[in-house]
Amino acid sequence: MQKQIQDNSTDQEIFDITGLVVRSQPEKAQQVAEHLDALKGVEVHAIGDEGNLVVTIEEIDGEKYAVDTLTQISNVPGVISSSLIYHHSEEETQSQEKMQ
Repeated sequence: MQKQIQDNSTDQEIFDITGLVVRSQPEKAQQVAEHLDALKGVEVHAIGDEGNLVVTIEEIDGEKYAVDTLTQISNVPGVISSSLIYHHSEEETQSQEKMQ
């Protein structure tokens, strides 16, 4: 009986981050932030006095929901507009990650 050795060195984790500025009605900024924080992969990092929110969408291991999330964000009551300001995608082997 032969024992197979599995090589996991090619296992890769895909990390994808999208940064946005979401402009909302100033009086609704806090409610918009709470709504956005409830969306999968979304984090609100800052809320400005004029209703601008700094937001990221993080996808891990090849999940592809950022485009749908951008649409959801645009449809949140109180949102005036959203602007994509940053996008980064990275593949890292799990064995490299363990060594760091």
